Amino acid sequence: MPKVSSSDIEKALRKVLGSYGLDRVEVESGLDHDGEPAVFVTAFLPRRTPLMPGDVSASANVAIAQVMRWVGDERLSYLYIRRPDDDRPEDEKSRAFPR
Repeated sequence: MPKVSSSDIEKALRKVLGSYGLDRVEVESGLDHDGEPAVFVTAFLPRRTPLMPGDVSASANVAIAQVMRWVGDERLSYLYIRRPDDDRPEDEKSRAFPR
C-alpha cells in the first residue's frame, strides 16, 4: 500500500489553514483506537490565532483525505489542530486518539 508523504499533507493543509498562520505540521504513522493503521496529523497554529470556524477544520480533514486517496493510501487519518495557548499541559500527547 502506498504511503502519503508528510510534505503532501503539509501542502494540502497550508492551502486550507494558511490564512490562520499555520506554523508547522507533524505526521506520524501508528494504530488508531481500534488497532487499525492510521496517520496522525497535528497542525500547529501560532499564539492568539482567531477561532476557526468548523467548516475550515472540516475542510482541512477533507484535504488530508483527498491527498491520501490520490496516492492510494487507505489508512484513516486523524487531524488535531493545536494552538500554543490551548488550555492543555505542554507535555500532554497532541493526538485526538491514543495509540
